[in-house]
Amino acid sequence: MTPAPIMVPLISVVIPCYNSSQYLPEAVASVQAYSGPHSYEIIIVNDGSTDAATRTLLNKLSKEGCTVLEQENKGPAAARNKGVKWAQAEYILFLDSDNKISTSYIDRGIEVLKKHKEVGVVHGNAAFLGATNGPRFATKEFDLLEIMKSNYIDICSVVRKKAWEEVGGLDENRLLMGHEDWEFWISLYARNWKFHYVDEILFDYRIRENSLWLQKSDDELVKKVVYYVYTKHWNLFMNYHDQLYSYYRYYHNDRSRPFRTFLKYLYYNYFKKGK
Repeated sequence: MTPAPIMVPLISVVIPCYNSSQYLPEAVASVQAYSGPHSYEIIIVNDGSTDAATRTLLNKLSKEGCTVLEQENKGPAAARNKGVKWAQAEYILFLDSDNKISTSYIDRGIEVLKKHKEVGVVHGNAAFLGATNGPRFATKEFDLLEIMKSNYIDICSVVRKKAWEEVGGLDENRLLMGHEDWEFWISLYARNWKFHYVDEILFDYRIRENSLWLQKSDDELVKKVVYYVYTKHWNLFMNYHDQLYSYYRYYHNDRSRPFRTFLKYLYYNYFKKGK
């Protein structure tokens, strides 16, 4: 008898986990609610959890078909990298253990990545819940000048595994905890990967009182993070420093001669357009 072919999943959902027994079942359930045509696998990376409830839950999820990997506590970037190395699929959906995806995220991500080979990242909007439902960030199209100032794309994105491989995965420096996705996006851009923004709510983002984002609000720590990222991508930032300076000079010149600017506006938007 010919053995049945082994089905390789098209997308791997990678979930880092650290003492997450309270929220992890909802994260997993949000993936399992998907009923579309694409095959998937769920990979949970236990990042050195210490509480018994989480370890018991992970044992249960392993028996139910999830892949559970173990590592000593190294942080979420290392956990995600471990999960991607194990992943069989060519597309990766990063999901935090306290967040949830919409049932359409898998289809939307795969649809874009299949059609556009130059795209390395598909990202969408978040619905906020938890300690506050006020927006923490406003997702939008990728713009390097804006992303250099601050991150507005959450790690809950669909990423082409090839793109992840080309940049060597996420930077595991613990200084970046809570900001590793920011550096990851810049690294992907530097490798000429494109980003595709889907203007739809595709995941739920939980805001917790002890979240890493809140822990990273210390000004001195943020300065160290920015210095690290800017130094790592020095050439890229220097190129855009020149561009920003040109913008500044252009803007300063227009402000000093507003009538000339008005005439230029009329020419380019009305007279030249009509030719």
